[in-house]
Amino acid sequence: MPGPPGISVRNFYRAFPEASIDFRVGREDAQVLAGRFLAGQGYRVEATGRPPRFSFDDEAKTFLEREAGLERANRLMGTRVRLWRWGYRWFRPQQKEEYGVEITPAGELAGFRHEIPEEAARPAASAEQARALAEDFLRTRMHRDPASLEFVEESDQTRPHRVDREFTWKERDSICAMPPTG
Repeated sequence: MPGPPGISVRNFYRAFPEASIDFRVGREDAQVLAGRFLAGQGYRVEATGRPPRFSFDDEAKTFLEREAGLERANRLMGTRVRLWRWGYRWFRPQQKEEYGVEITPAGELAGFRHEIPEEAARPAASAEQARALAEDFLRTRMHRDPASLEFVEESDQTRPHRVDREFTWKERDSICAMPPTG
């Protein structure tokens, strides 16, 4: 037998954090922001796009809910963690090149990828030069100070005419170890 209606209503947003997302930026506005981001990077995107997709990082959501508890996890997902996102893809049929941009409901950049054919050549860059570029991207595009993050690892993948490098950082202070607010 269900509990009193007040209990259901009071716990609804704790049990379903998706219901409390603050959509300051809707689907169309987020697409405009994604296009502006690409243009700001110097990319001309005259390609076919796919319909936008609203999604979230399920692993991060589950981790936060288990480690921080529902109430704190919901606060973090609405502020500090860029969990919810509008995703956009631009591509040309029959070609390997593709752009992907993710924008949060608050209008922040949550992710970016530019996939190119495996055999495409790119200028050589040392690991140090590539990391400096990645840190600059964090600062200028993601609005994150690399000094406030902990560097985790670098991985390289050698392609026929280039080396792809991936850098990983994490929060210095564990989100779950932070004292609760309120």
